Amino acid sequence: MFDNTVSMFEGYRSKLKKIKKKTYEERFAIFFFDNRACFEDMFQYIVGREDTEVAAKEVANIFAENVFAEYGNAGKLSASDKTDLSLFMIYFVFPSILKLENANSKVLCDMIRDEWRKRTDNPAFDYTTYEDLHGSFQEKIFGIF
Repeated sequence: MFDNTVSMFEGYRSKLKKIKKKTYEERFAIFFFDNRACFEDMFQYIVGREDTEVAAKEVANIFAENVFAEYGNAGKLSASDKTDLSLFMIYFVFPSILKLENANSKVLCDMIRDEWRKRTDNPAFDYTTYEDLHGSFQEKIFGIF
């Protein structure tokens, strides 16, 4: 279920390289367009259930299982994969879920965040909106390039 969760991470390292404001805008727009249907499927699953929090937990578990099965080894991620996948989620996955402005966006983000915290043993892991993240970019580093 939600097999597209694996494909949304394809090339995740290259999408994180040399990321500036303009490249982030472009990469995010492509990611959002390509993965919107997968996120909407997640919301459909949640809406179809009586207890939205339990349903969102189930989605988060499936999401994490798919990512760990694809990028992990024996259910574990390497330290570099944990870091890179976590950053990718912060830059692309969570902002996309929130950008859809679904009634269940926040609960889905909370459940994915909580599942990821547990699986990566990172209690500080969190998410933000596209607008907050985009606003934090500088065009040039120290005005040099």
